[in-house]
Amino acid sequence: MKHIVKSIWMLVGFLVISCNEGIDPITAVDAGVDETAPQVNITYPTEGVELMPFEEETSIDISFEVTDDIEVASVTVAMDGSQIASFNSFLDYRIVMEEVTYDGLGNGEHKVTVTATDIEGKSTTQEVNFAKLAPYSAQFDGEVLYMPFNSDYMDFISFQEAGEVGNPGFAGDGFLGADAFEGAQDSYLTFPMEGLTSPEFSAAFWYKVNATPDRAGILVVGDDAEDRNQGFRLFREGSADEQRIKVNVGTGVGESWNDGGVIDVTAGEWVHVALSISQTQSKIYFNGVEMLSADLPAPIDWTGCEELHIGSGGPTFDYWNHGYDASQMDELRIFNKALTQNDIQIMINAANPYMPQYAGESLYMPFDGDYIDLIGSKAASEVGSPSFTDESQVGEQAYLGATDSYINYPADGLMTSEFSGSFWYKVDATPDRAGIITIGDDAADRNQGFRLFREGNADQQQIKLNVGTGGGESWNDGGFIDVTAGEWVHVAFTISSTESVIYLNGAEALSSAMSAPIDWTGCDTFTIGAGGPTFDYWGHASDNSIIDDLRFFSKSLSAEEVAEVFGGEVTPQNYGSTFYMPFDGSNIDDNSGEEATVVGTPDFAGESAVGTNAYAGATDSYLTFPIDGLFNNQFSGAFWYKVNADPDRAGILTVSPPMNGSDNDLSAGFRLIREGSADEQRIKLHLGTDAGDVWNDGDVIDATVDEWVHVAFTVTETETLIYLNGEPVANVGDMAGKTISWENCSILSIGSGAPNFIGWNHLSDLSYIDDLYLFDRTLTQEEIQEIMNN
Repeated sequence: MKHIVKSIWMLVGFLVISCNEGIDPITAVDAGVDETAPQVNITYPTEGVELMPFEEETSIDISFEVTDDIEVASVTVAMDGSQIASFNSFLDYRIVMEEVTYDGLGNGEHKVTVTATDIEGKSTTQEVNFAKLAPYSAQFDGEVLYMPFNSDYMDFISFQEAGEVGNPGFAGDGFLGADAFEGAQDSYLTFPMEGLTSPEFSAAFWYKVNATPDRAGILVVGDDAEDRNQGFRLFREGSADEQRIKVNVGTGVGESWNDGGVIDVTAGEWVHVALSISQTQSKIYFNGVEMLSADLPAPIDWTGCEELHIGSGGPTFDYWNHGYDASQMDELRIFNKALTQNDIQIMINAANPYMPQYAGESLYMPFDGDYIDLIGSKAASEVGSPSFTDESQVGEQAYLGATDSYINYPADGLMTSEFSGSFWYKVDATPDRAGIITIGDDAADRNQGFRLFREGNADQQQIKLNVGTGGGESWNDGGFIDVTAGEWVHVAFTISSTESVIYLNGAEALSSAMSAPIDWTGCDTFTIGAGGPTFDYWGHASDNSIIDDLRFFSKSLSAEEVAEVFGGEVTPQNYGSTFYMPFDGSNIDDNSGEEATVVGTPDFAGESAVGTNAYAGATDSYLTFPIDGLFNNQFSGAFWYKVNADPDRAGILTVSPPMNGSDNDLSAGFRLIREGSADEQRIKLHLGTDAGDVWNDGDVIDATVDEWVHVAFTVTETETLIYLNGEPVANVGDMAGKTISWENCSILSIGSGAPNFIGWNHLSDLSYIDDLYLFDRTLTQEEIQEIMNN
């Protein structure tokens, strides 16, 4: 009986021990004292992980661990904000480890949230963001196999796994992604050729060569080892310093050899290798550059070819010691077409994607040996024989136009309600006019798309823009490029719903109002380097000039954004003036392109201080110009002046309210005038302010010397100043506590006080005026002297 009781107690003890296995030893704690909130750790998925299964919807196992110093009361799990599981009963209330399976996970960004609460109500939440990517689909035209080698040998197009011979392995890192294939002795991969054979064939991959052994098969397809008349053999041979990549192609009754090119082993770099086999040639490319081509007497023959061998010559080409390859390979792709150089460059660019550098950038063609848009990953098509030149502004090469030649690029996705373009340009003035960038629906009219073009002569070329607005067109006569300088010029143009602007070297050349937004109806192709089929009339055909670094934008760039793209120091147009009239045979404001209204018979002097001519006043004659946008509460003016003292007083520049009968209204605007004698004339300035008149009596000009004098005036918050020949005169107009008024002022009069300041006989001025600038800010003395010395 004692033995039975003893046995029972031993069994109970054994059961107690067994039931406690797997539970952590209990640590003594103060009863009822809960010091910390639960700790939550989501062990899978991890932050930022990207899942790419072969299904549109998949399942995911969510794993997590929760610990608490006293007792976990509950745990909830949510996917994208919706609860998918909850727990309130645990084997161990201080350490909780669980896994939840979630079905039906779709493509896109997702968030897992785990919230744990202890018995005292303290709560902790942890979140993890991850993504499910769509199943892989071919990225490139003709792609039929893709092996990224990210820790497996799966073809992501057919979902087939390559077979293993021996012990091939992985590199531990790769050119792209987490891993790459790495060959091993007497080892390689096999893959069925069913569905991969075609009259044209290409393969491409990233390759880091291991020169030991000194020769190896890389990609091999054959029917047997008796000859090389079927399939192909891509292999390497060489030394510890350099390895030559070669290809042999079987053509049925014969073979074709291509000795390819040499890789520098000592550099230890990844090289993009591409093999392209058309029906007439084989070509080998390194990093997008053609190494060598070889003619084929007949198309590749696939008879009896059943298996691709990766990383070895395999059973059909292990002779001549082309056995295993210990090199690394990544991103293997096979195509059912002969790859072009553009195809290969697009593939390389995809591996090193260009990130737009500027807001709204929608196209970027650097023209470094190709016509590829790095944003759209498409190549422009060639018409005629455009080419490249090493004479580039940015990068290694630039586009070089040729007679009857240009490139076309599809406009789909680029035609936005606002549009801008920019590029570097070295103009060739032969022919004397050409299209640069054009797009239209037909040659019947210019009511759709736009036409950026040039016209001129051997000395200067004018860059112009025509924009179609549906029911009409808008013209912008842009600005001039000095052909004789032979320099690169940065050209930019912007098209908003209200105006178009042309910039040269980051500075505005001209803006032009738009009657309506740009109309893209029927437009489908950009022509670059010519007027093309929609604008080859008026002689705007091909352009022999050089173009580099072409960019399009899906917005109308601001002046600051244009300056940023230009990248250099921007000199504002005409020193940033709001008005500039050089008087070189016309009365046109060079900033706006608008012509002044002529009153009477003012003329031109036949001489000038700057340029070719100057304004010459006449009796009862002057110019007027609307003041909208010209002035501010602080403003300036500058011009060259040759005074005529007859009559003895005159208005030079005046902005005034209309006359009060026969009296001047001095309550607003300003009046720059002269008064004096036949010997000297005093230049004065008057302002009408909210606190009364402000006079500056300036200084005198010697009227007897018949010389050009540079006159400038500035208005600040505290004073007015008059400068003669770049130096301020002694008199000052006190503006402290005063602000100029522009009430009832609408026009600027040039060369007279008329029509609004004639009460004191300050009528027309028979003097000469040249190079007139107005500013909506205060010039410094240094700026005045810079303008004077120009």
